[in-house]
Amino acid sequence: MSEKREFKYTIGGKTYMQRPLVLGQIMQLMALLKGLVIPKGIGALGLVSLLGDRLPEAIAVVLVPEGVVLKDKDISALAEDIGFEIEPDTAIEVVENFFDLNPLSLILQKLSGMAEKIAGKIVATSSVTSSASSPGETLPDGTKSYGDTPTKSASPISATGSEKSSSERQ
Repeated sequence: MSEKREFKYTIGGKTYMQRPLVLGQIMQLMALLKGLVIPKGIGALGLVSLLGDRLPEAIAVVLVPEGVVLKDKDISALAEDIGFEIEPDTAIEVVENFFDLNPLSLILQKLSGMAEKIAGKIVATSSVTSSASSPGETLPDGTKSYGDTPTKSASPISATGSEKSSSERQ
């Protein structure tokens, strides 16, 4: 990975910065890329081609105009500006630098490891919870109850299923 943790670009007379992604940007990119199948080993040029008309918005997600707070940027307006100002070679450079700043295989590996740890904790917690039985209830006559008891108003016929429904009687 490159030692450089930031890239600068001039697009349409404005300066933009690209830094390693933060969680909010990852979520924005995931929403943008939903339904898109990205082949393994795809390069910058292939990704530019694959993104097609989504490219300006993807670039708007990863770039931040100089002096703008990341969470305050208007991605739609930025995508429109970038779409009409960025040169193809700069777009490819942005994508190449994106992979230098964000080693996706490492990020995915870490996310996968976190997911496995969380799943393991959920399984451990649910097995402890499910193995603990709830205490029985003491009935008014002093006997213990470990489940639902039928109410006194319940018909014994309906409990056995031998009473016909109103539609069957007609």
